[in-house]
Amino acid sequence: MKAIEKTYRILVVEDNPGDFLLISDCLREQMIGVDISGATSFGELKELITDDGPFYDVVLLDITLPDQVGEPLIRETLQLFPYTPVIILTGYTDFEFSVRSLTLGVSDYLLKEEITPFVLYKSILYSVERKKITFDLETSEKRVRSFALQLNNAIEEERSRIAREIHDEFGQQLTGMKMGLSALEEMAGGNQEIRTVVHEIQTQVDEGIGALRQIANELRPAILDKLGLVAAIEWLLSDFEKKTGARGYLYVSNKARLKINDKNLSVNIFRICQEAITNVIKHAIATILQIFVRVKDSQLHINISDNGRGMPARDQHMPLSMGLLNMQERAALIGAELSIESAPGKGTIIEIKCNLYGDTNIDS
Repeated sequence: MKAIEKTYRILVVEDNPGDFLLISDCLREQMIGVDISGATSFGELKELITDDGPFYDVVLLDITLPDQVGEPLIRETLQLFPYTPVIILTGYTDFEFSVRSLTLGVSDYLLKEEITPFVLYKSILYSVERKKITFDLETSEKRVRSFALQLNNAIEEERSRIAREIHDEFGQQLTGMKMGLSALEEMAGGNQEIRTVVHEIQTQVDEGIGALRQIANELRPAILDKLGLVAAIEWLLSDFEKKTGARGYLYVSNKARLKINDKNLSVNIFRICQEAITNVIKHAIATILQIFVRVKDSQLHINISDNGRGMPARDQHMPLSMGLLNMQERAALIGAELSIESAPGKGTIIEIKCNLYGDTNIDS
């Protein structure tokens, strides 16, 4: 087969001189003008990584080096070369280990005794192309996520603006009507019929004020911005108890007051909790809802559990389940892990884990 003419910069990490020579011969037989560099240990490999160091198209890695071996070597090499395909070349014939290596992120796993110039060339060519495609997909996904985050922030700002206008404009108008009705009631004097009608209208106005406050709070609770996430979750549980007659419990580790400085993080966690509680109200028929909030190793952990009827496993992964999809999308926006455990008759547990990135303060 005709040798390829594109010049590749290849780093061979191999401590055996004979194997290094064999690999180099295979590369030169199939690739014209290939640029081969070498490292005989992991320490030497790390020294090659500098800001102005050479760029490599591919790394060929032996997984038994003098100063590092096996899975730790693979993990650390992948960290050193996040954008470069890494191909394992080894005499280690453990199938399970080869599969595990691929799951770690290596591009291919080749046995030295089976290497031929064409096999090595094909592996390099495929690995480089796969890495390029993967990089392009990751870049596109980051752009989509960035756009989704901007869109989500814009929606939250609009919710906040509408909530303020509902509270300030309509709320003030209804309050003015209530004051006018009070004046009318006094003017009615002893006319009990008019006073009764006025009182009924006042009751309706009070109900309207309460409904407006509820709508404004559901759009964007002022308590979230003023008092923080824990207070907002307490409000969600209070609203849950009013709507269902069930009991809601909030547990915060060490009785701490949690304050998150990252507004975007706080809003999205609140929305996930709100969606989870809404699902409990609509579907669970639960009598008890518990939320646990704690911080461990700079990670925020939130556990939401109910004793409702639960749901089959298939429903937990339904792409058209908007509630679950909304929670998953919001978790992805803030880099959080979201897990759902549920079974018929055994309730549901939703767990959220996310990094606080040092922006959170816990005040006892």
